[in-house]
Amino acid sequence: MSLISEVMQTAIVRILTPLVRVLLRNGIAWGAFADIARKVYVDGGFEEARRQGKKLTVSNVSIITGLNRKEVKRLREAESYQDDQSLKKLNRIARVLAGWQHDAEFTDEQGEPIELKLEGEHASFSRLVKRFSGDMPVVAMLNALIDGNSIQVLDDGVIRLINRNYLPKGDPDNKLNILGIDTAELISTIDHNISIQNTQDAWFQRKASNTFVDETALPQFRQQLSEQAQLFLEQIDSDLSKLESKQTKPHRAVSVGIYYYQSDEDLS
Repeated sequence: MSLISEVMQTAIVRILTPLVRVLLRNGIAWGAFADIARKVYVDGGFEEARRQGKKLTVSNVSIITGLNRKEVKRLREAESYQDDQSLKKLNRIARVLAGWQHDAEFTDEQGEPIELKLEGEHASFSRLVKRFSGDMPVVAMLNALIDGNSIQVLDDGVIRLINRNYLPKGDPDNKLNILGIDTAELISTIDHNISIQNTQDAWFQRKASNTFVDETALPQFRQQLSEQAQLFLEQIDSDLSKLESKQTKPHRAVSVGIYYYQSDEDLS
């Protein structure tokens, strides 16, 4: 008899089923996934031991994770799979797009993003990138925004913002980075809400759903949703930009997301 509750088993299967589809499509066999999972379990075990106030020892983590002490020691010393370079890149792109939409130098009198020349001492794309992206090269930012269909380079070299959000289309690796980042954020939000003692500390997490929607109405609904959600997220983006802390103050990463899902099969 399994020691895992039926509810927990169901949750694990629901989480893993779409993930495994992605893994198999990308040639990730069971052995590779298992190696990564063991490493994540060990790293998570040390974090859980810290949270419980236990000593951060191999023995304690072995008990928490169910892995033997030798395996825990080996994996603890192994190089981490965590790579925040992709997250840093996405954050830099988001900051550049936000700066273009909200900074007075890069907007017109109505607050709309202006077209930018590539180079220049005032209101140029290079100046925008240097101000908001940290040390990301201008050409790399230009190519990333072109790939994400966020900008259009006109015949005279002027750069126009055509999509206020970034979604990479050409590079499968970038899409997989977003899979990891966005899924992790959603699960972390749910975990936070499960773990808190005071409901006032809950993070917003809601969805609207209906299991009896006319399939022929879905294309129009998706279009309507895209337009409404885009306006909402642009407002949230503007609000977050106004709340950015100065360099001397503590700051946190904050994300707000909207997603659409429909079942693969007819439920009637």
